[in-house]
Amino acid sequence: MPTRIHRGFLLGLNSTLLALLVAFTPNVKAADALRKAAIIVENRAGKELNDKVQVLEDLLATRISGEGFTILSRDVVTRSLKDYSAGGDSGPTALDRALETNTSALRLAQNLGVDYIIIPSITTYGHEKKTYKGNGVNTINDLYTLRVGYKIVEAGEGGSIRGGMATANKTVRGSDGLGTETTEHVNEMLDDAATQIAAELIKSGKGANALPTAVAQAKSVSFSVACSMTDIKDQPIAVPDVQISKDNKVVKSDKPIEVQALDVTVELDGLTIGSAPGSFQAKPGLHKLRLSREGFNPWERTINVVDGQKLKVALQMSDKGYARWKDNVQFLDDIKNGDKLTDAQVKVMEGYAKFWSESHYRVDTKEGIHIHKSLY
Repeated sequence: MPTRIHRGFLLGLNSTLLALLVAFTPNVKAADALRKAAIIVENRAGKELNDKVQVLEDLLATRISGEGFTILSRDVVTRSLKDYSAGGDSGPTALDRALETNTSALRLAQNLGVDYIIIPSITTYGHEKKTYKGNGVNTINDLYTLRVGYKIVEAGEGGSIRGGMATANKTVRGSDGLGTETTEHVNEMLDDAATQIAAELIKSGKGANALPTAVAQAKSVSFSVACSMTDIKDQPIAVPDVQISKDNKVVKSDKPIEVQALDVTVELDGLTIGSAPGSFQAKPGLHKLRLSREGFNPWERTINVVDGQKLKVALQMSDKGYARWKDNVQFLDDIKNGDKLTDAQVKVMEGYAKFWSESHYRVDTKEGIHIHKSLY
């Protein structure tokens, strides 16, 4: 039968164990939590290793998935875009170029909602041959060395927070009577490098210096885009200010009216986000912006997005687009100021007005300009 002293001792011990358990539980949960990451492999060792980019990604992803990380694979990341630049002569298209820089990779990661970008880089691949002749022996040793660097980039601001280098070596021996031709040594070295990197990444998810399970994301800001129009010589496009009075007389002003293009497709970092004119949301900083519309040449720039930014872009018409435009506005040049129109001619003008109202262009009606029975 326990004494009062024994009972007091046991009660105190249980309380201490409970306190330690409560204190330890959050750390266990933090260690078990998975960090969302995307893997983007770069190749700087030559185009002969371009086909190994996907191999290295798969080797690395299989080793760290569930070991502190949940991996969004390359196939998912770039399903609707093209492969991230592998450093070869891949001939990227205009849309592919959205993924050619780490800045764009950062924006892609932010759009996908991951916390980290793991960027392994096949840095060097070298070959050294050593030959020994003597005592009746002729030995040839081919020594191969592969170096793969890596860095962990947080997807909030794009800073590199961890990094390292893995070196893999392979020796292939031969002699006068024995020779081997194989490319398997490359796969073996990639496997070795992936194992080394995976071990370091798994360590980064444990201990006092473990990576946070989530990173602070920059808040989105608003910016707007509107598009004016220029002809094939980059001159601003405007139309005459034509009005029809109540007695069917043409009133033509000397001041032309600016025209804006509507329904312009807006792509940010390779993703379509809406149509201009309009307002949009994005993380502050550098982005790839592309504007396109039928009848116009595409417009592509790198922009620095800040809150409240207003972009007014002059889209240049293509040759075919400008030819169609000239045909459609020719009637405005043909009518003269003061002409008296018949009811039939007014109906024709109203037809043109309906065409313009559905033509996806907008006339800039500044203060002091009033349009009666607008032709636009």
